[in-house]
Amino acid sequence: MAYEQKLYAIREVAELTGVKPVTLRAWQRRYNLVQPQRTEKGHRLFNQENIDSIKEIQGWLAKGVSIGKVSELLKGGVPTNELQQETRVQLEECEQLLTALSQLNRGKSENIIATVMKEYPLDIVESQFAFPVIDALERVKGPLRSLQKGLFQSLMINKLSSILEAENKAAHKGKCLCVSYDPVGSLLAWLWAVTWSEKGYNVTFLDGVDDVSGLVGNEAVESYSALALFSHKSLADAQMTAIAKLRKQFNDQCFLSDVLQTLNGLD
Repeated sequence: MAYEQKLYAIREVAELTGVKPVTLRAWQRRYNLVQPQRTEKGHRLFNQENIDSIKEIQGWLAKGVSIGKVSELLKGGVPTNELQQETRVQLEECEQLLTALSQLNRGKSENIIATVMKEYPLDIVESQFAFPVIDALERVKGPLRSLQKGLFQSLMINKLSSILEAENKAAHKGKCLCVSYDPVGSLLAWLWAVTWSEKGYNVTFLDGVDDVSGLVGNEAVESYSALALFSHKSLADAQMTAIAKLRKQFNDQCFLSDVLQTLNGLD
């Protein structure tokens, strides 16, 4: 009897690998990196070999290799010394964006952000794009710094908001209430929220919350199958107590950001 290879839909692959569907499509169309099969209706079906290739691509991206070089690399067309020159801790688009921001060029900045968000997984966007740009903007001298930061913040959140909306339409894991203790408009909090939408949850994002005690024992949260709490700072004892109660309320479906895990002794 012939062995029947298991095939995965694009949403399943996105959940398995953490690479959003729009990125998988971009890798296929623009870079010819992954070539899944097609159903009669044109839907993509990925086999284990495709998934292994995706994970290999992720490995090279994590090392700082640009997506444009990965195709040549997988074919053995990039010499080792050239590869070492290519590896970096930030995407080359960072400098392009910083130049556009310095000119307060909304259109160009928006296009760069859209391209990066489409072609790279969210963890790479965060570590090799968002963080380096934030750090660079903090070093800008003079009154333009605030303007550049404001433009970057608004464009990133607009894009993340549109991704969240799109991912929610394809959600299949149930509803997740995502709550941020950070000030309204925290880019880190938005990145955290989108992470959960890409895991398959339909995310309701509450931004700039300073007290979650109202959720404890509240019937309104019974419709949510998961709770994700974000903070980039330490919290008052009353909030830590409320979080402890919420963790019991949601059992293993209460997820905490890295800082909150550390504060709860879970790191």
